[in-house]
Amino acid sequence: MEQIKFDPDKLAVLYYFGDLSYWQLPAISADALEHGFDGRALRRLAGLVNPVASDIRPEEIDSAFREMGVSAPVPKDEARLALATEAAKRAMSSESNVFNEATHIRIHICEWHNAPPELRSIVALSEESEHAPRWKWDQLEKQLRDAMSRFLSNRK
Repeated sequence: MEQIKFDPDKLAVLYYFGDLSYWQLPAISADALEHGFDGRALRRLAGLVNPVASDIRPEEIDSAFREMGVSAPVPKDEARLALATEAAKRAMSSESNVFNEATHIRIHICEWHNAPPELRSIVALSEESEHAPRWKWDQLEKQLRDAMSRFLSNRK
């Protein structure tokens, strides 16, 4: 069975973007301790059972991520670009369909209307492809791949 890599930076991106909830933090903190990270906030969070939002202070979450080596808190715009980078990489490696990843960037990552300048061309092409006639699909796919390639080359 394939071992999943424990990645504190990715977890922080997901949390600060809003894709992980506070109630998931005790399990994440316990995993962090098992992977050799340690600290007061991690130990406290790992010990919580069925927490409610008021059990966990935002500064404690930031501390726990810092104890895992993350520069926390992660600004939402930075998290958005990190998630878009992952989506574009999946599309460019043919791990996923370029149209699906562009739609994911437009709808979920950019939340329909929050596209930063770096993602506007991908979002515009995604919107165009939504109702494009079949004869235009190859052209749009090439344009999306080009836009994603430019985005990725500027992220390095």
